[in-house]
Amino acid sequence: MGSVCLTCGRGTMEPKRGTFRFDPPPNIPGGTIEIENAEWRECTECGEQILGRELDRRLDDAARHRLGLLSPAEIKEIRERIGLSQEAMAQWLGVGDKTYTRWETGKSIQNKSNDTLIRLVARNAGIFSELDAEREPDRSKRIAEYVHSLHDLKGESPLAMAAHGGELPERVVEELRQRLRAILQFQRNRKG
Repeated sequence: MGSVCLTCGRGTMEPKRGTFRFDPPPNIPGGTIEIENAEWRECTECGEQILGRELDRRLDDAARHRLGLLSPAEIKEIRERIGLSQEAMAQWLGVGDKTYTRWETGKSIQNKSNDTLIRLVARNAGIFSELDAEREPDRSKRIAEYVHSLHDLKGESPLAMAAHGGELPERVVEELRQRLRAILQFQRNRKG
């Protein structure tokens, strides 16, 4: 015999097995979600239901599928493929470490915007390194040091400076420098 229902105090929570039916909120299309071979507990009086972890996970998977969102396994695979830690991926996405970890472990469902960002990371991880490079507070100082080091290494001959950006428009030189920094940062992230 099951335990007393904490909702109504009259019925007992009895184990159920079969097809579990759930009416999701309006933002999840497709009507009632049905999960076959499910197990849950249900009050004999008021109908209150208590779901186990497995059924809860299967309902979340069904909701993700209907919304077209990545599964936890897909999120983890993307992060591992580009060589980032959970913390680094969270930072790139602009979310907290714990939030990202919950998406990857299936304890929480990411929203559509974050799902789109994860997909963009999968397609073009280098763009985030470029953005990080642009946000560096000492960026101008590092560029000046780089240009100065070119003078020291190659001299100031027109040919040497042209080879290292001396004769190019400043906008082009800056763009090349940003790309170089982004590539270097991406490589550092992959190693670390």
